[in-house]
Amino acid sequence: MGDCCSPFAVECSNIINTYWPMDRIRFADFTLEPQARQLRRGTELFALGARAFDLLELLIVNRDRVVGRDEIMSAVWTDMVVGENNLNVQVANLRRVLGAEAIVTVAGRGLRFALDVAPNTLPLTLPDRPSVVVLPFNSMGVDPELEWLADGFVEDITTELSRFRDLFVVARNSAFAFRDMPRDLREIARELGVRYVVEGSVRATQTRVRVTAQLIDATTGGHVWAETFERATADHFETQALVARVVVTCLAPQIDRAEAERIRILPPEDLTAHGLARHGWTVISSGDMAYGPGPRDRAADLARQALARDPGSALAWRVLAWVAWWDAYHATTESVSETLAEGIDAATHAIAADPTDHHARRIRALLQFMNRNEGVGLPELRLAHEMNPNCAVTLGWLGLYEGFHGDAEKGEPLAEAALRRSPRDPARGSMLAALGFAHFAVRNYAGAAEAAEAALAEAANSATPLILAAIAWVGAGRIDRATTAFEKVEQIAPTLVAARLAGRWLSSNPDYLARADMFFRIAAGLAPPDAANALR
Repeated sequence: MGDCCSPFAVECSNIINTYWPMDRIRFADFTLEPQARQLRRGTELFALGARAFDLLELLIVNRDRVVGRDEIMSAVWTDMVVGENNLNVQVANLRRVLGAEAIVTVAGRGLRFALDVAPNTLPLTLPDRPSVVVLPFNSMGVDPELEWLADGFVEDITTELSRFRDLFVVARNSAFAFRDMPRDLREIARELGVRYVVEGSVRATQTRVRVTAQLIDATTGGHVWAETFERATADHFETQALVARVVVTCLAPQIDRAEAERIRILPPEDLTAHGLARHGWTVISSGDMAYGPGPRDRAADLARQALARDPGSALAWRVLAWVAWWDAYHATTESVSETLAEGIDAATHAIAADPTDHHARRIRALLQFMNRNEGVGLPELRLAHEMNPNCAVTLGWLGLYEGFHGDAEKGEPLAEAALRRSPRDPARGSMLAALGFAHFAVRNYAGAAEAAEAALAEAANSATPLILAAIAWVGAGRIDRATTAFEKVEQIAPTLVAARLAGRWLSSNPDYLARADMFFRIAAGLAPPDAANALR
């Protein structure tokens, strides 16, 4: 009978599976893989003979006691009669690999395994939130004096990802336990209880740094996203922080996108309260600029289902607040004032449940703006950005509302920065519209028109960019194009058009209001084109 198929091997494998349901046992800096019958230290593989492996397994399984020599001989050399010297040889082999202190000889009694074994770890259940770990990055062609950069990037990316309250982010120390190990991403995902894994590499000289990052769905092995970031380095610490933030700003929306697609195909009965709320957030976020109430009604229904299961769900309350804002914006509600009050109340519930939720603070700020309370809204929107400067969506809205209510000159650079930081963001359409209105605020009509057309390419026939196009083209002197945009938006969103023609805009800036109101009336054919001349 061959050594690898000995009865002891089968018996010991069963014992190991009972003690350690996973296929790895860690002690000191070694990893024993019972199913593969391998011993590793980092990436180094040790060639243990079958008898030495069986002996090591037996001693680890029974590490809480001294194992007698007779028991060892009968278990490791099953149905064979061999001299005790064979045992001494295998013990010497193991001590040579593991260290002399690994196996203790207890005089007159037997042997005991003396190294600390990592606690038995059951596979962790995936949390409700999208879960992610940033594994140590590889240093590739890095100046020896800059070897520390790779670890610095991982630490900063992990820290900055943690600002997104919708994500469950594994701590750096847990991630670094896998630094020198072969990377079986599915195994890592099971051990850490995560769905997504970020891997990457760093190339650095004294003058330039290049970071490549990729996002993997570790439960399927599917590749979700990859990007390369390169910068000149003046101060390495500053460059590290800047690049880490850019990576995170691009990475977080891709996790949201992947999670939205995964949840979309799950039946509602399989979703937890948080899962229902997250589905609602996906629905309202992907259809936020849609005039028709269908997506908003669906999102609200999912949020209420979530609250029926968990009244304290911060995300569900946030969904209801976001639904209220878009209902009020599009004037698709019987009472805008009541809807705004309900939305502010929902956002307040969300913030009470999670005071660090920058999304909820952003939405409450937007509701306050629409409620003509910009003195409260602008400070809260600035706070939302300070809480998570990596959120491109919040940065885009801040650019918009600085143009509407604050320092108009700040609006353009903020909105532009949002798009530069997250060029493939799922919310790109609304971010482009925000940039366009920020352009309009400072009379950059060509830029506003260009942004409107780009937003329409992302969200065809959406009311918001069509309204932007109507006023921007008047500003640019293209009345024909302004009229075309108005005719389209009048067909799509009649109540929103009526609100704007009645003078209800989102700005408290008198100059902005005068131009937006007159230019929109010109696009509608309600005022002569030359009325724009004095205002342009």
